[in-house]
Amino acid sequence: MSLKVDHERCTECRMCYIVCRELDINAVYVALEPLHRIEIDLDACTYPGCTACLMYCPAAGSIVEVATGRSMVPPPPEAWQS
Repeated sequence: MSLKVDHERCTECRMCYIVCRELDINAVYVALEPLHRIEIDLDACTYPGCTACLMYCPAAGSIVEVATGRSMVPPPPEAWQS
């Protein structure tokens, strides 16, 4: 499975880019064409092993599974509390 960016929902805040770089996965990058948009390198992305981009993305539904077209939305914060 792999992910892609829904540019209609993405705010281009680059939080996914930052966290992906911090984790040294480097799958999220800024494409020079068109318009310096965020993209995901399908060969470098380790999803579903890593979901850091989903956790840091403030624009719900802007990261989508390529195969299913499903919007990937992280669980609400209260889901993490025990």
